[in-house]
Amino acid sequence: HLLSTGLFHCRSAISRMLSTSGMGLRNCARPQPRFCSPPIFLAPVAAQRIHLRGARCQAAASENPYEVLGLKSDADGTAVTKAYNLLRSRYRGNLPMSQKIEAAHGQLMMAAFNNRLKGNVKVSNDIKYADKEVLFPWRPKRWDATPKMILIFGVIQLALSAFAFNAPSVSKSMGCMLLGIAGNFMKQNAIYPPPNDPDQATDDERGTSGRNFVRAAILGLMATAMGILLFSAPEYISQIFNIPIPVQPGLIVSLKVAGAAVANWIITSYYY
Repeated sequence: HLLSTGLFHCRSAISRMLSTSGMGLRNCARPQPRFCSPPIFLAPVAAQRIHLRGARCQAAASENPYEVLGLKSDADGTAVTKAYNLLRSRYRGNLPMSQKIEAAHGQLMMAAFNNRLKGNVKVSNDIKYADKEVLFPWRPKRWDATPKMILIFGVIQLALSAFAFNAPSVSKSMGCMLLGIAGNFMKQNAIYPPPNDPDQATDDERGTSGRNFVRAAILGLMATAMGILLFSAPEYISQIFNIPIPVQPGLIVSLKVAGAAVANWIITSYYY
C-alpha cells in the first residue's frame, strides 16, 4: 500500500511539473512545428515591399508609353523598337527605369497586336511580318543622327571634295570612305553601346563592338562604291554611245570623289 501511494504521488508531481513548463503530455505527443509564422518584425517590411511593387506597376501603367520611350503618339513599330533598344542599353542596371521602359514597350506591343487582330488598322511591317525571316539583314536601316553630327561630317566631307577638285585623284575617295566608316562606327556604338565592364558581360555583349565596326565598314564601302558609280554614269554613257563630254578628265575624277563624299554623308547622317 505504501509503495502504490508513493508511486501515485510521484506521478502527480511529474504531471504538475510538465503542465507548469508548457510541455504537457498532449504537447509531447504532438509537437508543434517551429517557425509556424514569420517573425513579427518582418511582416511590416514584406507588406511595404508588396505595396511599393504594386505602386510601381500602377505608376508604369498610368504613364504614357510614348512619353516614356521619347516618341510621338503616331510613331510606328520600327521607331518603337529602335527607341526601346536604345533606352534599354542606356539604362542598363537602373532597375526602376528599366521597369518603366519594359512596361511601356509591352503596352505598345500589345496595342499593336490587338490592332492586328482586329484587321481594320494598319500596322507596321515589323509586326505584320514578325514571323518571317529577314531577306537582307545587313541592309541599311533608317536612323537620323543628331543635327550636330550631321553638320560636322557634312563640313568635313565637303572639305575633302573641295580638296579633290584642286588636286584630282580617285585615291581621295578613300578619305571619304574612312571618314564615313568612322561616323558609322560612332553611330553604331550609340545605338548598340558595348558593355562598360566586359568581365561581367555575356559572350553576345562582348562582341557588340566588333559587330558595330564590321557593319560600319560595310556601310562605308557600300556608300563609296555607290557614289563613285553614280557620278561615273556620264562617263559610261559617253563611252557606250560615243558621245564626247566637253570636260576635262580631272573634273570627272573630282566628281567621283564628290559622289563618294555625298554618299557617305547620307549614310552616316540618316542610316545605320
